Parts: sequence; C-alpha cells; structure tokens
Amino acid sequence: MNRININILLRISFLFFLSYVFGVFFHNIIHELGHAISVWIQGGTVTGFYFHPFNSSFNSSTYVPNHLLLYAGGAFFGSPLTILLMLLALKYRSPVMFPLIVTGTYSFFSTGIWMIKSTTAPQIVTDYTYMIEYGTPSFLLVIAGIIYIFFGLITRIFFLPLAGINNETTYKQRFIVYFAGILPWYILQGLFHVIFNKYSALSIIYLILPIIFYVSFEVLISLPLQRGIGLFRYIPVQKIRNYHFLIICVAIFILYLSGIFINILFPLKV
Repeated sequence: MNRININILLRISFLFFLSYVFGVFFHNIIHELGHAISVWIQGGTVTGFYFHPFNSSFNSSTYVPNHLLLYAGGAFFGSPLTILLMLLALKYRSPVMFPLIVTGTYSFFSTGIWMIKSTTAPQIVTDYTYMIEYGTPSFLLVIAGIIYIFFGLITRIFFLPLAGINNETTYKQRFIVYFAGILPWYILQGLFHVIFNKYSALSIIYLILPIIFYVSFEVLISLPLQRGIGLFRYIPVQKIRNYHFLIICVAIFILYLSGIFINILFPLKV
C-alpha cells in the first residue's frame, strides 16, 4: 500500500463504516445487558428495553436495593464481555472480526468520555453522574475514564491489520480511511438528532469537531507505534474480500432486526 490505491482505501473505509454501524448498536445492547445483570443479581426483574443506534438506550426494572451497582453495571459488567470479543478477534484473525473490535473500542471510548464528563459537565446526567451522587469519588471516575480511553486507543491500533492497515500504510492513506470511514456515521447521528430530536444544526459541528481531533490523534500515533513496536505488527495484515462485506451486512441485519423485536416484545416501562 505504499502507492495510493483508491480501490483498497475505499474498501477499508467501507469496512470502518460498516463496523461502526454494527459496533455502536451492539455496544448499546451490551451496555444495557450489563445493567440488566446488575438487576438480576440483586433479585430484581428487567421489565423492558429500548435499543437505538443513535439515541440513548435504556432498560426499566423493578426496585433493586443497591442503586450504585445498578448504574455501574453497564460499564463494569459490559467491559469483560467486550474484552472477550477482542480475544475472539485475536484468535480468528479476519476482517469480519473488525466490527467486534469497533464494538469494544467504541465501548471503552464512550464509557471513558462519559466518566470524565460526569465530573466536568455534571449538568449532563449519565449513569456516572448518579454514581457520584451515590458516593463514588469523582476522581476515581476520572482515573477510570482515562484508563478506558487509553485502552480503547491502544487496542484499536493493535487490531488495525484486521482492516488492512499495517506499518506500510502512510499517514495520507490513514487520514483518508479514518475520515471517510468514521465521520459519516457521526454525521448520520447528528442529522438524526437534528431531524427527529430537534437539535440545533450547529450541534452537528459540536459533535464532529471532537471526533476529528481524536481521529487525527489516533492516526498520528498509529503509524509510529506500528513501525516502532513489534507488538503492533503481531497480527498479519488482512485482505478485505467481498464476502467479508456480505457477512458483516448480514450480521448488521440480524442485529438491528433483533433490537427491533426486543423493543416490541419488551417495551420500556417508566
């Protein structure tokens, strides 16, 4: 890939995009499953779910005695499962595993960011805002948030060869792939909120700018890490075939259809 091959770059970018279409929604399901586990182990009953790829996802439940465990459950019960998905991708090295990597890394990125925001922007109510109200020291959430973000960053760079990116992939190629593969998903998310939730059109810019900053940072450090540290060359670079796209699209269809059925069969109760 020393020379720019537009076809290869488009295929990698499309893999990134499909991985976000799959991974973000799957993360939402795993996160809510973590909350559900925290309800079940306390003897409670989950009475409904609401899953959405762009909106916040929720579940409703009967009373549980430990609310701190309830709010912590999404992150701390979901994290081991996302790590298991990464180990699965490490064993079966294929581009079809890259959506699972995006599931896990998105989980760690978003969780880390919301942990930090719970202390820097307490007016935005999240699980971690409630955790602070129930006695969790805010500095512990900041430390946990930094660890989550760092782990997600390093993990995604480690698994980049599954998406066809190795130490020979130039900065220019990486920027093309990251911007063409990741930003469209966030633009779709912003448009959804503008159209259906009546957000200001300016909110799309506020959403995209931090993503551009983060993506640029990951691109800039990914190349020296892959070239300078042997660990990041542990996975052989993979070629993306058409059947990989087909498998991922089928998985997306099944995942979204399952989410719709769960929303219908177990409607959220408030």
